[in-house]
Order: sequence, then structure tokens, then C-alpha cells
Amino acid sequence: MGHGKKGHLSGLVRLAFLFFLLSPLVTPPLLSQDTLPEISITIDANNRTINQVLDEITLQTGYYFTYNASLISGNKRVQFHVEDLSLKKTLDSLFQKPRLAYRIIHRNIVIFRKNTSPPSPFNEQIERSVLKGRVVDSRNEKPLPFATIALYGTSLGSISNQEGEFSFKLPGNLSDPILVFSYMGYKKRLVPVSYPLDDKLVVKLEKETIPLQEVIIRYTDPLILLQEAIQRFPRNYLDDHAVMTGFYRESVKRNDHFMIYSEAVLDIAKGPYTPFSAGDQVRIRKGRKITDVSEEDTVMVKLRSGIYTSLTLDVVKNRPDFLSNNSQKLYDLEFTDIMTYGDRLVYVISFQQKSHITDLLFKGQLYLDQETLAILAADFEFNPELIHKAPELFLVSRSPKIRIRPIFARYHVDYRDVEGKYHISQVRAEVQLKVRKKRQWIGARYRISIEMAITDVEPGQRLRISLADRVKPDIVMADQPFEFDPSFWGIHNTIEPEASLKESIQRIEHSLLEIRK
Repeated sequence: MGHGKKGHLSGLVRLAFLFFLLSPLVTPPLLSQDTLPEISITIDANNRTINQVLDEITLQTGYYFTYNASLISGNKRVQFHVEDLSLKKTLDSLFQKPRLAYRIIHRNIVIFRKNTSPPSPFNEQIERSVLKGRVVDSRNEKPLPFATIALYGTSLGSISNQEGEFSFKLPGNLSDPILVFSYMGYKKRLVPVSYPLDDKLVVKLEKETIPLQEVIIRYTDPLILLQEAIQRFPRNYLDDHAVMTGFYRESVKRNDHFMIYSEAVLDIAKGPYTPFSAGDQVRIRKGRKITDVSEEDTVMVKLRSGIYTSLTLDVVKNRPDFLSNNSQKLYDLEFTDIMTYGDRLVYVISFQQKSHITDLLFKGQLYLDQETLAILAADFEFNPELIHKAPELFLVSRSPKIRIRPIFARYHVDYRDVEGKYHISQVRAEVQLKVRKKRQWIGARYRISIEMAITDVEPGQRLRISLADRVKPDIVMADQPFEFDPSFWGIHNTIEPEASLKESIQRIEHSLLEIRK
């Protein structure tokens, strides 16, 4: 039985492509303080490890401890006896290291060594230190892609790339910065930054398992959960205008070869998450692109409306059909998991289109904060069993000599908390297509992706973007008159390129240098 509800897609999450034939040559801000509370500690520990002593202090205070293993030997055994001693003096006595300092972030006490040397600027033009690193699973050291990274006490943030790698530009006015790393299903980690910077920091996150008997599930019906989450949108998300800075990138890849890569720093005039509010506006502050077309590339694929799509992927503000008030008519919902994100418990609700509906809809997961029911993230895709029937959904223009078959179209969005109100934090979209020319048996696979990470936000501020500067919905980044400049980004945080992309960029950089000689 058919179901004529394609209008529910509303073009919100489509990536539109242009196909041409070519000639062969062609973190959330967290409550904190630097003064430890006046709590008296009494401990009588014989031959106990420092970790065991800290566990006892946790039981007496309710605070957990975070520190670098190179700074404190947690397995060292000590004889430690104190009675009615203040928390700070207790810790000073336990560690016996005069340069140690303590900072409370939420219910964590971060132990770090104060920096005595100032941060070194990246170069004369960029007055910020650049910390590079990798986020991995603590058990198997597999990379954690798209982990959220926030600079504590500021509105600055970034994400890791698909290989877990990241770079973060640290303002020089922070003498003892702390980075906050978060990943769905893992414990949040607070990492003090020590100067001089390490060549490459490896951040290991621990997977957190939640025993079901410890969780109070207030609602068992996923439909009730989702309906209440939708009703709470006005209270859970920014209710005022905001000015955001975002880093955007898009790429077109033929098999294993990058054909087109574009990236930009965006100024975003974000409207409030309230009904009937004005749409978001954006302008390009800086942009650059590379084009690397080889003799094997006989079909050119260009992405249209990538920036516009990244804004409309804010599914809380631009609700697709699975977040509509009548989503139960289109989708089957299931309560599938409970996990953690940072310090928060998260409900996972899965959805898929009803079996009698033959039109192309979605399937995916929604991640709801257990306490507030705010949607923290969403993973979804067009139904993979039906997507091959709808190639025209993604096409703006193509040569009649080209045949297109969609393989998948996947999307991700997540949100970040600022003073109890959430806003868009990062979005991703990835589409894979099989493309062949007419009368050609073997085609090529094209993978098109977009990513946007919000790197700074100013709630309550308003930005007016002139009509001339405003990004148009149908912009094709690959056609913009950008030049490639390796030192282009200055102080802005960006997403670190993956290894294969780095090779393409380095090859083009070398070619440009040869041309300029």
C-alpha cells in the first residue's frame, strides 16, 4: 500500500548534486571554582594505594578526582593518617608536591601542575598555541570519530575527525587551560593542558556501562517519551538569538580519490528555537577549496546547497517527519538502550517507517537526556531498502548519458548545553552514489560528505547579515573563487583532515609551490 506523504521530507535533509561529463584532461560550560570546599577529612590508611585513598575521600566528600597518570602514581602505596584535616591540606599532604593545583568542575576535582612557562604562539600571524592529538577508546585504542572537544570556561569548541584526530588553538590569555572531551556512551574526561605542549596528545576515554537496576525509567512507552521531548523544546533550547562561528567542509570522493574539497569559516545568525521564529542566516568569513581532477575522472560531481543543508539539519528547529506531532502514523518507535553522554544518562529511541508505507522515509536513533528529555543527538538515514528507487531525490542536474543509483544517505546531528539551554553543536551528512555512463558496464562510487562544527557561540547576541553577504540556498562551493592557502585559517579552530585527505592537500601544496617558483 502506498502512502503519499513525501511532503514530510520538505527538502530538509537532501544533498543536491550536479553531474557533468568531463573530457579526459578535464563543552559545555560547567560550574567551577578554584577554591576547594571546607570539608574535614579523617583517614586511617595502612599500605593503601593513592587511588584507594582518593576513593575514600570521594566517599566522604562526593567529589571525584581527575589527574594525569604521569603527574601522580595512583598505584603507589602509602601510610596515610589524617584527622579532621581540611580537604586541601589533606590532598597536599597526600601528594607532597607543592606545585599542584586543584580546580572543581561540576563534581570533579581536577588535579594539575600549574604552568610556569607561557604558551608559545603557532607563528607570528597566529597568536595561539596549537594542541594536536587523538581521541581513542581506552581498552583497544581504536579512534573515536567526531568526539566533542570544549575549552572549559569558554564558548570555544571543536570535534575530532573520522580518525579521532584533532587540533585545537588555545588562547594565549589562559595560563592553565582545561579541555573537556565527550563521546556518546563514554565517560567525560577533563584534560589539563601543560606547556610546552606535547607533540601529540593521546586522550583515552573509558566506555561506561550503566546497570539497568540503577536506572529509574520514568516512562516505558517511547511515544510518550518522544511527545514530551517535543513539548519541552521551548524550555530546553535557546530561546533567544545567538551569534555562532562554525567550521564547514564538504568533499566529493571518487572511489579512493578526492576530486573536490572545500572548507569555510562561517558567521551564523542563529534564530531562537521557538515556533515561527526567523530562519537562520549565514555568511562566509573565509573559504578555500582544492580541485584535483585526474585523467580517470570522466564524470564531475558538484554539491549544491551544502551550507544550507548543514543549517537545516538542525532537526529540533527544522523538524523532519519523525519529529512531527503525528510521527506515530509514519514510524514504529522502540526503546532500545540506555547509555551515558558526559555526566548525563541518555535514553535511546529507535524509529523506522511502518511496513505498509512504500514511500521513502527514514530510520534512525534519537538520544534523549534522561532528566530533561532534551534531544542530545540524532542519527538517521533514508531507508536503505528503498533509497535506490529515488535517485531524483538528490539530483539538480545531470547529463542524460549518466546513470545514478543511490547507495545510502546518512545524517548525524548533536547539541551542546550552554547554561542549561541547548544549541546545535555539529552536523554531518554522507551520501554514496554509484555512477556510470550509458552503455558502460562498470561504474564508480562517489562519496559526498558535509560537516559543520560550531566552534564558538555568543547567546543573546544578534548578527545582521546583509542580503549581499548572505549565503544563498543554491550556492555551489566548488564554483566559488577561493584560492588554496595552507596557512589560511589563522586563530580559527577547524576539523583536522583525515590521512587520505592530507595526502591530497600536501600534493596540491607541493604543486602550487612548484608553480609559484
